[in-house]
Amino acid sequence: MELLRALAAFAEEPGPSHVRLAALLDLPSAPDAAAHTDCFVFNLYPYASVHLGPEGKLGGEARDRVAGFFRALDAVPGPDPDHLAVLLTAYSHLREGAPDGPATRAADALLHEHLLSWLPLYLARVRALAAAPYPRWALLVERALRADAARRPAPADPPLHLRTASPRQPPPDASRDAFIAWLLAPVRSGMVLTGQDLRRAAGDLGLGVRMGERRFVLEALLDQDPAATLAWLADHTRTTVRAWQGWDDVVPAPAGWWAVTADTASSHLRSLAADADAVRARAAVGR
Repeated sequence: MELLRALAAFAEEPGPSHVRLAALLDLPSAPDAAAHTDCFVFNLYPYASVHLGPEGKLGGEARDRVAGFFRALDAVPGPDPDHLAVLLTAYSHLREGAPDGPATRAADALLHEHLLSWLPLYLARVRALAAAPYPRWALLVERALRADAARRPAPADPPLHLRTASPRQPPPDASRDAFIAWLLAPVRSGMVLTGQDLRRAAGDLGLGVRMGERRFVLEALLDQDPAATLAWLADHTRTTVRAWQGWDDVVPAPAGWWAVTADTASSHLRSLAADADAVRARAAVGR
């Protein structure tokens, strides 16, 4: 379990110890502050609540649920109980307990409820987007947790975070703000949509990029070409399906849940894109 504690440290701000840890883990380099900030601060937030909460933001019921897990173990949760470094460190300590003892059963609950309910998708996005050494780091975390999950049978039902998630698509009368909020909440839209992704979308579609938060960038893309932007987003949901491929044999319930959520979002976005094209065509005829 020392491996997981070492890997957990890489989700924290880089320091002098990371040079030694990078060598021990056979990573290509130690992380620098710029790479860490770009990955964990600007694009891929290492918090369970961001990925499992209906708002797609820090805190809320998802964080409270993680904090409740720690309180059930008679531990006082810190200010960020759902941070990946905290979860991995706690998991490594619990896994050191006696086989089938209370600590090991708690480790199983932490693994399946609060880590593998979102982490395969997150790690896949780190591997795709982050600068070195984080893609290699993400692969090592994935391998370690996959090996543990293969040894510890997963529950038949999806984790509670997923069972209680909001509907998979916004209501037909949703406002524009509500629609964008849906897009930016992974547990609702089924996808992780970063600022880096949106800049790539603008390049792919030949659209201008508005600097600012993801919400503002999305609004600008939708204003310029709603049909093309919606179709691009529908294609982007495939990143979720690819991320969970290979996990369905060890955690079939969450893998299936995320695949269905992404497929539902994709169908909804394609329908909206077709409507946008039709509206634009009618407007052109009217001119």
